[in-house]
Amino acid sequence: MSQTKKGNVLLDEFRRAVYDEIVSQEPLATRFAKLSTSGDRRGMVEMLVEMPHVEGLKPGDSYQGKNDAQAARLYERSLQVTATEVEPGDEHAEEIRTCNILTKALFAAGANGRVFLNALCERARRSYRLRAYASCLRDCECMLALPASFYDDSAENVRYFVQRRKECLQLERECSRKLEGNASSRKRGGRTSSTSSSSLSSSLTLGKRVAATPVVDGKPHDRLTSCPDSVELRFDEARGRHLVATRDIRPGAVLIVDRPFSFSTDAPALGRNCLHCHATLKLEDSVKIPCRNCQTVSFCTETCRKKAWETYHQYECSVFDYFFENVSNDRRQQTSYLLLAYRTTVVQALSPRNSAETRGVLNPDFFRYHASGKSIDENVSEEYTKSGSRQTYNPLDYRTVFQLETHCADVEPNANLIRTIQAIFLAKCLISVLSKLDIVCTKDTFVPLAVAMLQHLQAINCNAYEIVENVHEETTRVWEPRNIGGAIYTTVSLVNHSCYPNVVRHSYPNGIVVVRALRFIGKGCEILDCYGPQFLIESRLTRRELLWKKYRFLCGCDACTQDWKFPLPETMYYKCTACSGPTDVSRISANVSQNVADQRCTRCKKIIDLKKLEKQLRKSIQKRLSAVAKMYQGNYRDAIPLLFEHAHFVNKHLTEPNIEAFCLLHSFVKRRDVYNPHKGILSAILEKIYKHRKTGNVYGTMFFTLKCIIINNARQCKIRLSDEEAYNFRDK
Repeated sequence: MSQTKKGNVLLDEFRRAVYDEIVSQEPLATRFAKLSTSGDRRGMVEMLVEMPHVEGLKPGDSYQGKNDAQAARLYERSLQVTATEVEPGDEHAEEIRTCNILTKALFAAGANGRVFLNALCERARRSYRLRAYASCLRDCECMLALPASFYDDSAENVRYFVQRRKECLQLERECSRKLEGNASSRKRGGRTSSTSSSSLSSSLTLGKRVAATPVVDGKPHDRLTSCPDSVELRFDEARGRHLVATRDIRPGAVLIVDRPFSFSTDAPALGRNCLHCHATLKLEDSVKIPCRNCQTVSFCTETCRKKAWETYHQYECSVFDYFFENVSNDRRQQTSYLLLAYRTTVVQALSPRNSAETRGVLNPDFFRYHASGKSIDENVSEEYTKSGSRQTYNPLDYRTVFQLETHCADVEPNANLIRTIQAIFLAKCLISVLSKLDIVCTKDTFVPLAVAMLQHLQAINCNAYEIVENVHEETTRVWEPRNIGGAIYTTVSLVNHSCYPNVVRHSYPNGIVVVRALRFIGKGCEILDCYGPQFLIESRLTRRELLWKKYRFLCGCDACTQDWKFPLPETMYYKCTACSGPTDVSRISANVSQNVADQRCTRCKKIIDLKKLEKQLRKSIQKRLSAVAKMYQGNYRDAIPLLFEHAHFVNKHLTEPNIEAFCLLHSFVKRRDVYNPHKGILSAILEKIYKHRKTGNVYGTMFFTLKCIIINNARQCKIRLSDEEAYNFRDK
């Protein structure tokens, strides 16, 4: 194996070397395959640990450390920009460019040097001059959090540090006074004269712009801490653990508000989002707070930096580059998942000694869980898998992570081999970091750590979810999801799959995920999410193959058992208004026949008033059209209630599958705060509708019904719309 300039072996090279050695020797490959099919994680780890490549592996530091010389040059460059004569009218842009240079200097500078103090104070001053008071406050917060011990090596440095602190204390008082004054002016109905001031000091909470996180609808569940009492956890051998409605649930109801047990950040997001809360750092009033040890990650506030360091970043910072070494080869998701498995292990394997300590100690309970390497601990299994269990299900309790499905014994041995190699490498990295923190680890410690890493990698493969932010394009009025990272949500993971789901997931700040009902869910019905394949895109065979390959189950949802196909039938059939049973009367037949104004239900024999239903349906469809138009204009607040009203009518009066339910599904998907974890689905469906737009059938009509969605998604779907077509779509 080759080594880096620092003498470190790359993860990818280590994986190839160990993998090739195993598969090239039949006895070793056969032995590993037996361990894999028996689900023996500890056996798989112990087998590889004996190999020379593994035994001699000692990962060193791999991160972008501080560079005081570079920081000094950048700081001098910022002063030169200041000294340069600026054209009238360019002062604002020049101040922003200087702030950007100072930010680079801050990231390169060691936190215990004068360059760091100078760059931080200078950036705070310039933010104040820009009237970016919230930004200035965050820099002052960062300065005031610096420990005096960083600068106590000489009396001169102590005086210099105290002087800079005094400057920041004065700026802090001034900024707080300005923000309070602006808030009072707005409260009285007054307006500030400066656009910059009003936009950059929009909040007293350091300028963070976050959406309010919803709460569950109804009374909170007494055991499922992320759910209302309208949902309960059940278990059977066929479906495993799953969630069921205990009463009728209306469309739009919030069924789960789940916090991540652990999360990771994708490489492209490291420079544009806070490592801890994932807040965007691209707003005008945002500042980037650096890690005190590396140049790679960014934070939105000193509070986030401190929390991240204490919880997980101190254990990953010095080996951070290992997680992203293959990003350029289009492996962003996989490398992010490696970081997610590492953090999941770190946050549970290490626990603080006490509330005053920032450095953890090894958690004996964690090592007890992974001592055997079995898929399920019997004691934990009894707590969380049996129906009627009184045990509280808390998504931040590690036992809920430990019980996630891994399919360890079912996947191909080669897949387990690759993950075992990765798990060993990650465990070696963690051991290396812990040794520098004077936390002693032996072989008895290493094997359970590697077993835990392996179990987490396996669980993440079929249980992890993406974290996204929604980015608004002003010119096209499109809200498009953009990946930030991945997370483990143990409550959402209880929801089983359907190719025709009845819930949708929404992303919120701090990694929180919200699950809402897409349509009416009757009492006793299962809560169902979509893991990827939908009947509107793939055939039943393709869907089942994809689901079996990754999740090891044969899908038995309505779309699969009844083999629903796209295009959907052109007719929509009514339900009986009395018994809600399906009828053989379609909307088309009710329109064309003069003799079917009324009809009796074949089940309950009650008379169905078809003319009344037709009138109500036309009125309800108009609500949906109005809602879509409002969404295109950005008025989601008024649009969503109309969609919910139409969803209630469709569920009550039309049998499934029907076109209106399909239209509703994708109207909800285009909500500003909704994240569809498989965003390519909408693109593929719209392309199919586009192909049918001139056929004259109901899909041609539906294409125009969805005109706002189609126009908004034209770029994402790669549909070539001429100006004339786009104009016609808006006018139809």
